[in-house]
Amino acid sequence: MLDSKTYFTKNRDQQIAYKQYGPNGNETIVFLHGLTSKKEDWNSPEANKGTTYIEFFINKGYRCLSVDCLSHGESSKPEEAENYDRRLLALDFISVMDAEKIEKAHFIGYSMGGLLGCCVAKFYPHRIKSLMLGGHCPGVGTAEEIKRQDVGKLTFDKAQEIFDDNFLEQFPKDHLPAIRNIWDKMEEVEGLETAVANLNVPVLLWVGEEEPVIFEKGKSLAKQHGWEFFSVEGDHIGGFVNTGSVQPQLFQFLSKISHD
Repeated sequence: MLDSKTYFTKNRDQQIAYKQYGPNGNETIVFLHGLTSKKEDWNSPEANKGTTYIEFFINKGYRCLSVDCLSHGESSKPEEAENYDRRLLALDFISVMDAEKIEKAHFIGYSMGGLLGCCVAKFYPHRIKSLMLGGHCPGVGTAEEIKRQDVGKLTFDKAQEIFDDNFLEQFPKDHLPAIRNIWDKMEEVEGLETAVANLNVPVLLWVGEEEPVIFEKGKSLAKQHGWEFFSVEGDHIGGFVNTGSVQPQLFQFLSKISHD
C-alpha cells in the first residue's frame, strides 16, 4: 500500500480532503468513492482483493487523486441541505484539481461516486478527459436501482421507514444530518444521462453481474450512447472489490485514449 499525507482545499467555506499519489506532470485520475466509503478505500488492501486501485494505476504511470466527498471522511460535514447542491458537490472536485493545477483529468467513480462523476459531467464537462462509472448508471436513482419505484423518490427518511433498524447502524451517528443530505441527493438524477451522453469524451460503465437493475440498464445505455461496458462476477460490492477483473479493463480503456 502506498502512503500519502492528507491535503485540504476549500470550496464555499467547506473543507475538502484528498490524497495525491504519483509525480506531477503525469496524466491524472480523480477517484470518487461511494456512500459511507472514504478516499483511503481506493488504496486499502482491506477494501481491494489484490493490488489496490491506486497502486495499480501508479504502476501504470498515472498520477492519482482520491477525494473525500462532502459529508465523508476528513471533509466537512455541514448539516444544511443547501450545501449539497449538485453543482457545488461537483465544484468540490474541481477545487481539488485547481489546487493541484490540473486542467483536465480522467474520473473514476463508484456507486455514489459514479453519480458525482455525472454531476461533474453536467456542470464542468470541459474538465473531464474520460469518465469511468462503476456500480452506477447515469440517470438511475436509488429507488430504481433497488426496484422500489413504488415509493417514489427514496429519500433517507423513506428508507428508514422501509428498512429494518440495521439501516441506521451503517452510518456514524454524529454524521447522520450530513449523510441524510447526500443520500437524498442520489435521487436527483434529472439531466445526468444527457450530460454524460453529450460529453464528447470516452465513457465506460461497469457493474457486478448480480446487480438487479443496472446490469441490464448499463448494457442498454452503453449500446444506445456508444459507451463501453463490462461486467464482473458478484453484486454491488463485488463490482468494486474484484480488482483483478476490474483494473485491467479500466487500463485497457484508458490505453485507447490518446494522450494530449
